[in-house]
Amino acid sequence: MRFHWGITAALTLVLASGCGGKNADPSISSLSGQWLGIKTMVMEQKGAASGFEEKLEDFNRALDRFFASPAGGLYQIQRPHITQSAGAIGEAGGRLKAAVKAGDRAASSAIILEIDAAIGQLQSIDAGLSDVIHLRYFQLFFFFSLMILTVILVLWRLNRRLGKAVSRERQSRIFSQDTLLAQEQERSRLARELHDTVAQDLWRLSFRADSIHRAAGEDERRLLCEEVVRGQRELIGRVRTICDTLIPPDFRQRGLPGALRSLCYDFGRRTGIECNLTVQEGLRLDPLDADKQLQCFRIVQECLANIEKHAGAGESSVLVRNGEPGSGPPVLRISVSDNGRGFAAPDGDSRLRLRAEGHFGLWSMYERTAALRGTLVLDSEGGGGGSVVTLEIPLVQEGKP
Repeated sequence: MRFHWGITAALTLVLASGCGGKNADPSISSLSGQWLGIKTMVMEQKGAASGFEEKLEDFNRALDRFFASPAGGLYQIQRPHITQSAGAIGEAGGRLKAAVKAGDRAASSAIILEIDAAIGQLQSIDAGLSDVIHLRYFQLFFFFSLMILTVILVLWRLNRRLGKAVSRERQSRIFSQDTLLAQEQERSRLARELHDTVAQDLWRLSFRADSIHRAAGEDERRLLCEEVVRGQRELIGRVRTICDTLIPPDFRQRGLPGALRSLCYDFGRRTGIECNLTVQEGLRLDPLDADKQLQCFRIVQECLANIEKHAGAGESSVLVRNGEPGSGPPVLRISVSDNGRGFAAPDGDSRLRLRAEGHFGLWSMYERTAALRGTLVLDSEGGGGGSVVTLEIPLVQEGKP
C-alpha cells in the first residue's frame, strides 16, 4: 500500500514539475538537456568563452535541487542506487572542469563518457519508474472501472427487483379488488336467486296453506295439505342447492379436477341432464392458487346453472385441458357445451348492459374471467344448435413460465 501511494505521489509530482513553469523542480529530462548543452560546448572546445563553468555550476545546482525535491527523494526511496549515480556525476563534474582548464581533451572525453553513463542510468531509472507509474494507474483505473460497473449492475438488479415487487403488489391489489367485486356480484346473484325461488315458493306455500281452512270438503283439504308438503320438500331442496353452491370446495385437498367431478355428478343427479367431465391426463394447473381455481370453478358452476335454467338440453359436457404444445404460452382451457336450444351470445357492446338488464350470471362470468387475466368466448347462435363456452386462463408467473 505504501508503494502504491508513493507511485501516486510520484506521478503527481511529475505532472506538477511539467506544469509549474520556471519555479518548477528540475526533472531527469531537464537535467539531460542541460548536460547535452555542456557536452556540446566541451566537444566544440568553446570552454570559458561561452560560460562553460557557469553552466556546469547551474547543472550541479539543478542536480542538487532535483535530489532535494520530493520527486528526487521518492526516486531515492524507490531506487536507492540512484544516489551513487548522482555522486558520480558531481565528482566527475569537478574533474571535467579541471580538465577543460588544463586543455586536456583526452581526459575531458573520458570524463564526458563517465557522465554520459551516469545520465543514461538516471534516464533508465526514470523510464522504469514511469512504466511502473503507468501500470499502477492503469490497474487503479481498471479496478475503479470494475467497481463502478459492479455498483451499476447491483443497482440495476435492485431496481429490477423493486419493479417486480411493485408490479406484483399492484397485481395483487387489483386482484383483491376484483375478488371483492366478485363477492359483491355473488351476493347480488344470491339475493336474486332467493327472491326468484325461495321467496316466491314461500309466498305460494303460505297462500295455499291459508286456503286449507276455507276448503269446501275433506278431499280438497287433503289435496291442499299434500301440495303444501310437496312444496316444502321442493323448497328444502332449493335451499340445499343454494347452500351447496355457496360452500367452496377444498382445493388444497381435491384440486380443481376433483371439485369439477363432484359438481358434474351432483348436477346430473339433481337435474337429470347427463354431464360428462373429461380431464386431460397430466393436467398442469400451476401457478393457479386456491382462489384462482375457485374462480374457475364458479364460472363452470354458472355455465351449468344456465344450462339447467335456460338451455332445455339433454346432455352437457365439461372439457378441461391445457393449450396445444408449441402454440404459445401455457394456458388452462375449460370448455362447457350442451345440446340445448342455444342463445344469442352477447357482443362487446351488449356485455356492458348485462348487469343493468339483470343478467348477473353472464356478467359475473366475464368479471371473474377479467380478474383471472383470461378470455371467455361464448359460441351460440340459437335455434337449437347448442352452445359452447370456452374459458382460457394463462399459466404464467411474473418473470418466468
